[in-house]
Amino acid sequence: MILKRTLSTVTAGILLLFLSSCAPSTLRSIENQGGKALNTQEIFNLTTNNTLRLVSSDFDSHVFFSADGSLSASSIFNNNNDFGSWDIRIDDKICLKFDVWYFGDTNCYSTYKLPEKDHFLMFTGNGALAYTVTAQSGNSQGLKIKTKNGKETVFVRKSLTKKQALPIAATPPISPRTEVPDTGNSNASTEEIQQTLVRMAQDCPGCNLVDADLRHSYLVGANLEGANLKGANLSGANLRRANLNGANLRGATLLSTNLPGANLKNADLSGVDLTGSNLIHADFTGADLSGCILKNTLQEGSKGL
Repeated sequence: MILKRTLSTVTAGILLLFLSSCAPSTLRSIENQGGKALNTQEIFNLTTNNTLRLVSSDFDSHVFFSADGSLSASSIFNNNNDFGSWDIRIDDKICLKFDVWYFGDTNCYSTYKLPEKDHFLMFTGNGALAYTVTAQSGNSQGLKIKTKNGKETVFVRKSLTKKQALPIAATPPISPRTEVPDTGNSNASTEEIQQTLVRMAQDCPGCNLVDADLRHSYLVGANLEGANLKGANLSGANLRRANLNGANLRGATLLSTNLPGANLKNADLSGVDLTGSNLIHADFTGADLSGCILKNTLQEGSKGL
């Protein structure tokens, strides 16, 4: 019986890998076959409190998506487990962040479905196939759940959970030296304010973002050259390859922040707490690091430290 069950598991894995290898490898090819992208609500319905099996040439795992934004994962390849978080962006992309896998980076994907197929396909931002996906209702694998302990999302999953999806709107151009929105007399929710800040921070050289709450924000490649981020909270944010040249980060909090390849030349980092952050290949040339806390940071290939 054990041998039979093992063979069945191996056979299922081989079939899924075969399915993945035969799937369209680019967005253009799936669109030519009539594939349609899932919107935020459809992604929410597919994932929330359900288990997805994500398969690629070197990855095969069950992932359970809790409604609170936490995820639990179990690798079929090596029986390894991991936890993390997930959310849905307002541009119809699902973002996954594992605690250990993929070096803790946040990766976002568009999700497509081909007509008359019972599986889905996830694509990276450059249009390459990331995963072939099959869905199962509930926590079908009985994965251990590790909650997010009340952390707030800055995307749209929370609003969808409340059955109140946010509209998808074009981001207005941001002029230099933009101020943090004054919310004193605004009816905007905290989440909407957070989303506005994140959109601003994507391309906002010279912006005034003093004391901004940008925790866990997706800011890969963001242009914040010369921005005033004094006292801002960027803990858990993904700032891979971000341009922070000459930025004022005096007294900011960057706990477990992702900064590989970031440009921090001539930045004011005095009093900044970078505990647990990824600083691999980051450039700190000419930066003011007086009183900066660098405990448990990854510094391989970094400059100026």
